[in-house]
Amino acid sequence: MNDELNGQLTSDWTIPAYARDMLWLEGAGEVVQAQGKRGSFRLDTPSPVVTLRWGGATGPALTQLRWQVDTLDWDGSVRIGGFVDALHVTEQVELPEALTILHVGGQPLKPDTQPYPDFGQRKRVPYATPSYFDGLAEDVDERVTTWMALSDSAVLVLAQDALVNKLRVYCYGSLAEDAAGWHEAFALPIVLEAMSIFAP
Repeated sequence: MNDELNGQLTSDWTIPAYARDMLWLEGAGEVVQAQGKRGSFRLDTPSPVVTLRWGGATGPALTQLRWQVDTLDWDGSVRIGGFVDALHVTEQVELPEALTILHVGGQPLKPDTQPYPDFGQRKRVPYATPSYFDGLAEDVDERVTTWMALSDSAVLVLAQDALVNKLRVYCYGSLAEDAAGWHEAFALPIVLEAMSIFAP
């Protein structure tokens, strides 16, 4: 598979069973479905960056990935910038505590967008303040994604503030694993792990 057209989404991580027929890759003017537990695919045209979509060619984008030979090394992560449009809290799901569902309207983040300078950038001073629009893949249509967080998550304080004040956010998370069982209750179960909030 050492070429610019054939590849797979993952190498070490196994795509959850519920998601295996829901993942599509958008390249240069085409959208193809990923297949199997590693997400095998074939493009007709080389593309330096691909957009991973959920549910079909026009489904919500989950993330953008840089092209790499053989595997894109996706680990199930989802990265979206946009607005928190609604929150829903429920205790009906069989969990030890309440669950909050966030509806986020937005677009994927560019592959090199980071929430803060990591250790690899230590010597690249001065450090830049994150800019919302610089990290956003604005050429991708805006769609709605759903995110889940338990009631004790510190991130929910930011989410509530963003909703009330209509502030832009970056959301970072991952598709729920099969063992969590969230796919039995939700169409698109993304676990919210981190959030950046931006001043108006």
